[in-house]
Amino acid sequence: MLLNDLPKYIECKKKYNIKKTNILFQSIYSNSKAVKNQSIYIIDAKKKIKQEYIRESITKGAVALITTKYYKNFLIPQYIVKNINKNKKHLLCKLFPKHPLNSVAVTGTNGKTSVVWFISQICELNNEFIKTYGTLGYYKNGKKILNSSLTTPELEILYQSAFLKKKKNLYNFAFEVSSHSLAQNRIKNFPIDIAAITNISHDHLDYHKTFENYKKSKLRLFTHELKKNGIAIINDNIKGAQTLKKKLIKKNQVISYGKKNSDVNIIYIKNKIEIKIFSKKYLISLLNYSPIELENIACAICCCLSLNIYIKDIIKVLPKIIKPKGRLEEVGKLKNNSIIYVDYAHTPDALKNALISKTFLKSKPNVVFGCGGERDEGKRLLMGSIANRYASKVYITDDNPRNEDPKKIRKAILSKCKRAIEIPDRKKAIEESINDLQKNEILIIAGKGHEKNQVRKNQIRFFDDVQVAKYFIMKKI
Repeated sequence: MLLNDLPKYIECKKKYNIKKTNILFQSIYSNSKAVKNQSIYIIDAKKKIKQEYIRESITKGAVALITTKYYKNFLIPQYIVKNINKNKKHLLCKLFPKHPLNSVAVTGTNGKTSVVWFISQICELNNEFIKTYGTLGYYKNGKKILNSSLTTPELEILYQSAFLKKKKNLYNFAFEVSSHSLAQNRIKNFPIDIAAITNISHDHLDYHKTFENYKKSKLRLFTHELKKNGIAIINDNIKGAQTLKKKLIKKNQVISYGKKNSDVNIIYIKNKIEIKIFSKKYLISLLNYSPIELENIACAICCCLSLNIYIKDIIKVLPKIIKPKGRLEEVGKLKNNSIIYVDYAHTPDALKNALISKTFLKSKPNVVFGCGGERDEGKRLLMGSIANRYASKVYITDDNPRNEDPKKIRKAILSKCKRAIEIPDRKKAIEESINDLQKNEILIIAGKGHEKNQVRKNQIRFFDDVQVAKYFIMKKI
């Protein structure tokens, strides 16, 4: 589209610095870091955008601004509007008019990434085109296109990831939905055909203040964002699931999973798993998955059924699926048959599930973990208590302290796990925990999973738990 056409699709009050109108633009962004060549930078002056962000956007290739006020220090074309969100939606609809076949939104405290990953795997193995967006990044048919800085990005990034300019091979689109994005109305006006929830447990109370507020934010996906006559996928293990289902069934189709009487359920039977789908049972080989991972696979099956993939085609490909990066990822074994895993568990519930999943015949795993700074402080005591109860040896280290005193964070965790070994340096903590492994022991390095950096005092340094663990494993072999 040319700048000359822009006033046709937005409610433009005034224009400034308009000298050339035959300039092409192809995308729009409200985050200066996302701006690309031939794009427009959108500014809501109410949010007090720093002028350095405008400079950054111009450097990155922005050809114009759509804004609620004029910025006299910049000679770039500027289009002044009254309502940013309204005009942004109009413009997105014009630039990217082709809807995805179906959009699937997955929320929950834990498991969002795994569910979206498993949906993608099942689709890809069945030659169904799919795009996904979430913690691991933006993917097309399993190929990574971009990293993501947010679990759920700004509306325009989500829109431009899911929608197409022209009708060609239409995709399904699956994405993760965070409680922050729901509370901030970040996905308002984004069409959602299928909504799924994995679980609700303690997290982000630094932002939401109370668990009830946090829960309400999660459930907004169903009460405010899911299309009428859309499909709601509910985990029957969630407290209040039956009440929620009764409320939703008045205007949506509801599919349940997670319990014996649910529509979809998965259990281990000897060396195989039994999958029940709408009363019919299937036995397949799918080993080395914990109960919580099987629950995530059950959720993904519900989503894929909602995408009209045949049951037989889903069952056929399940033995071929692989786990997402950093989710109980086995990174190596020592000669004494001890095994090391890296996991993203950074909430109390996730840590508990990870530890229980690797407890065999009352033999508990060892664990290395910390907690993030400037985040929900209540998690620290809970995670200390969980490690104390469900782990054998515990090593408390730094996660992402950010601008908070890391010693204070470790002290809070240690107050509920006094027997833990405190090793501030995460690399040294991983080294010592691997060196301490005895015959047949299991170690879980928790908290960061797939992440490739550590944040301390506004400094971001490269740090990869998987890479560090593999280095020390190789030294032991």
